[in-house]
Amino acid sequence: MKTIGIICEYNPFHNGHAHQLHTLAQLHPDALLICIMSGSFVQRGEPAIFSKFDRARWAILGGADIVIELPTLYSTGSAQLFGTGAIRMVKALAIDALSFGSETADLDALMDIAKRMDYESTQVQLRTYINEGMSYGAAFRKALHTEILNTPNALLGLEYIRAGLAYNSKLEYIPILRTSNHHEETITDGLPSGTALRQLITSTGNLSSQLQSTIPSSITSDMTQVIGNGNYVKYTRYHDIVHCLSRRTSPNELEKFGDFSEGIEHLWSKAAQQSSWTAATEEIKSKRYTYARLQRMGAYLTLGITKDILQNAMEAGPQYARLLAFNNRGRQWLRNEYKIPIIQKWAKATNKLSALGQTMHHIDTLATDIQALCFHNESNRIGHKDYTYTPQYIK
Repeated sequence: MKTIGIICEYNPFHNGHAHQLHTLAQLHPDALLICIMSGSFVQRGEPAIFSKFDRARWAILGGADIVIELPTLYSTGSAQLFGTGAIRMVKALAIDALSFGSETADLDALMDIAKRMDYESTQVQLRTYINEGMSYGAAFRKALHTEILNTPNALLGLEYIRAGLAYNSKLEYIPILRTSNHHEETITDGLPSGTALRQLITSTGNLSSQLQSTIPSSITSDMTQVIGNGNYVKYTRYHDIVHCLSRRTSPNELEKFGDFSEGIEHLWSKAAQQSSWTAATEEIKSKRYTYARLQRMGAYLTLGITKDILQNAMEAGPQYARLLAFNNRGRQWLRNEYKIPIIQKWAKATNKLSALGQTMHHIDTLATDIQALCFHNESNRIGHKDYTYTPQYIK
């Protein structure tokens, strides 16, 4: 059976995601759809709005066959680290093809640009532009002379292909054209952005009729109940955690964490005296240090992710695949052996993991614990939920 991987966050799951899964099911009806999904924290550098357990269930109800968690070390990383970690997991799980949403479905153009990303001439120009104060994305866009990098999904797609060229040369690619604006803050049609949905959920605290029109009917009642129970993130709680840690951490200590460089730790400590994390980021932000990068730095500080840990993760790749949910079509696939262990029982996992794997395990656990601490519902803020979770079998 052919397997197709989908690297995703589902933050939250909506009609656009269901459209991709249904399109793949129509084009490749015999293929198994395996989602490699960010867990408790996402690439925005903050907790996902819903738990990974809820999001995995909704993915299966929305058309996926298996949901595997992408370790937090990769899910909170830059586009390059995120893409490399995900592609190396795709390789370790012997997945045949990769599908991703993109603002362009021109695979030949994407392949050409991805190849040019690692040309020496491109890398020289990239370093020059970064040294001039540009962000990674802006520097790559200028070095490659392409506007495709203006769009976040296309950038991730390029990083997937780039990593595939390095680690998984036989991987096939199936880009699915994205029709909504990734960062559009208002809901204008049935295929909205995740940004608009998160803002609507946090502002209303219920599954309004406007929100219902953007969510597959198969998960509407389930999501309604989760939101009604207050089991979603209150981001001001998370921001206060980051702000507190920023105040109590010295510049010398900050410098050890991922992405802290060039003396930014001193500006960070000064900005930590502002009244809020939002005000602090306003003070720190620059062309080089975008909001996205600052949010990742905040996540690295909160989760204790140092430069050394990130370097080891980049070099070694994922050490395990944590199973979150599956359906009957996915059961047979789970019987096979793969290059990394598939974890179903979290408490027993560390016995079969390397030192780096144990570090990944600890950070994944901490990410879930901190996300839970940020939920609206106080009764759902208890820790170590990873240890009581059993992968969901959805018939």
